[in-house]
Amino acid sequence: MTIHAPLEKTVAPPDERATAPFEAAAPDAIRDSFPLLDHRTRSQAIPRRLAPFGHYLAFSDDGAEWLVPIEPRVTHIGRGLTADVRIEEQRVSRTHAILVRHGHRTRLLDNRSANGTFVNGRPIFATNITDGDVIRIGPVVARYLQVA
Repeated sequence: MTIHAPLEKTVAPPDERATAPFEAAAPDAIRDSFPLLDHRTRSQAIPRRLAPFGHYLAFSDDGAEWLVPIEPRVTHIGRGLTADVRIEEQRVSRTHAILVRHGHRTRLLDNRSANGTFVNGRPIFATNITDGDVIRIGPVVARYLQVA
């Protein structure tokens, strides 16, 4: 009987950011991910130039950036019907990740997804995120934005 050591869990410190965030994304990452959002999520999106103050997930579509508002406290991201931000991509888990806003902080938690959640190219289980951080939900790339 072979005993294996448990896998080491890594959490990216919130102050370590990739210098070229989109370059840090995996080769199979889907950068033009806006078309993968379900109809309800796409209907909430607004062009960046029209965005009022707030917190958003930015998705690209052929060079254009579309902002999806984040809920005031908790935003569920996934493929499931109950997700606040619903992504129609097989490699995204039904309940993939959760964004939690508390005061001036926003925390991203991986919800035991099959294909992982990444911030600036690093796998995370839970980490604070800041304006401009690149988030990868499975293969789908988005950016966290605070419009002030």
